[in-house]
Amino acid sequence: MPGEDSGDVFLHHRALLLDTLLADPALAGPGRGAPDPDPEHSGPVSAPRGARGPKASERILALLNGEQYDPEPPPGLSAVARSEQAASPGPDPEPEPPRQRRAERPLAAGLALLRRPKVAVAAAVALALALILTLVTTGGRTDEQATVGTLVVTAPPLTTAPSTSAVPLTEPIEVKSAQSTCPPGSTAAMDAFSGLPEKAWSCVRAYKVDGQVLTIDLGRTYEVDSIGIVPGWDSVAADGTDQWSRFRTVSRVSYQFDDGNSTVYTQQTLNQRTLVVTPIRPALRASRIVLTVLQSSGDAAVNTTAISSVVVTGR
Repeated sequence: MPGEDSGDVFLHHRALLLDTLLADPALAGPGRGAPDPDPEHSGPVSAPRGARGPKASERILALLNGEQYDPEPPPGLSAVARSEQAASPGPDPEPEPPRQRRAERPLAAGLALLRRPKVAVAAAVALALALILTLVTTGGRTDEQATVGTLVVTAPPLTTAPSTSAVPLTEPIEVKSAQSTCPPGSTAAMDAFSGLPEKAWSCVRAYKVDGQVLTIDLGRTYEVDSIGIVPGWDSVAADGTDQWSRFRTVSRVSYQFDDGNSTVYTQQTLNQRTLVVTPIRPALRASRIVLTVLQSSGDAAVNTTAISSVVVTGR
């Protein structure tokens, strides 16, 4: 027994004792305990409240002995309590998000439509047409091949043509004067620069030997980039006589420039009845040119060599 008097313990816990006695169905009178089960009720009858924990007498005894009363039920539940917990439904399942339900509804409807034969055939035809259109537009090439083809046919960026204002264009140079030393029966040296078909420079060969010389004075220093001649008399007389056959043609000629190095160019004309041009690369700065007939061709009875035209170009 504890040190304090039992009467004091009863008085100290009188409120709790009254609650315990009133909660015990064994001590409760009519109308105070659990309601009587309906004899016509066919469902299971739950155990009385007193069967779910210790009896009122045990609770009172514990209080009188000074022990702390634990209102929680003991860990070992009765079979009826366990069955009630098992029968009680669990928490309601979390409702499905409305967005997911809305997204799945069109998909389910589309699948249901595809199960119909007519819809499936129409979808297959549309897919085949799309594939044929793709093959026609790309030519059956892959994306990489199509890209390569596009790169191949792409034109390079346009570049601006170089300005010609800084570099003057090449044009014929107007010769100031021309001189030659030829035996009688020859024509003036300037006749080679007249531009008239009835005129030409003709020079009689001394002792029937080639080597006739024509000295050309340009009047000032030019950058000469070409010189050309018509190596014969390219004209038809008024009586219909062809002058080309009446004079010898120049087969090989040389040009010497007063550029400081006395540069010499030699040209084979092949006796062509046209302007035979000798390019000067690089252009030479010169004011005088000495033309020398190195070889001529024609009938042995003909002893006069002719040049219809001489054209010098530069800037």
